[in-house]
Amino acid sequence: MDVQGKRTIPLTPAQTWEALNSTQMLKSCIPGCESVTQTGEGQFEVVQVLNIANYKTRFSSTLTLEDVNPPHSYVLRFEGNGGNAGFGLGRALIALQPTDGGTQMNYQASAEVGGAIAQMGQSAVDLAVKGLIEDFFSRFERNARGDESARMPGSMVERLWFMMPPWAWAISTLVAVFIIYWGMHGTW
Repeated sequence: MDVQGKRTIPLTPAQTWEALNSTQMLKSCIPGCESVTQTGEGQFEVVQVLNIANYKTRFSSTLTLEDVNPPHSYVLRFEGNGGNAGFGLGRALIALQPTDGGTQMNYQASAEVGGAIAQMGQSAVDLAVKGLIEDFFSRFERNARGDESARMPGSMVERLWFMMPPWAWAISTLVAVFIIYWGMHGTW
């Protein structure tokens, strides 16, 4: 399965390169990311929770930069292990070109999965993996533009969690307990 595309980033190629190699930026752009740790020059360990074809699992992945040509291009190889859920392997070629107003980021990625998630239907898995790749590059573009919505988690509950202050959660919980109690007993 292959995905390719391009994005216009409102940063210079050097700034875009820096952002692509920032653990903080990677963590905010990788879907379901829990942590990103740089383990060496051009090597990162990533832990993420993914829901692929209705199979939710935690993946531990290794990202390795190859054929590095700063600030113009590199090949990103990734290997992910989801335990019983399976594995994911792939590579992405990322090329940066200066343009008026910033940088054009071209990407071409390929990935394959194996194990239990691969048995859930190739079209569903391909669609999910393509969605994850596109989601990463979309989040990267929005983050580079300074769009705060890019930093927000995807689901409605996750967004509410980050938007509501702790006192609002406490009140919401009390209201929910009241409604449940009243519904079960009809009176106080």
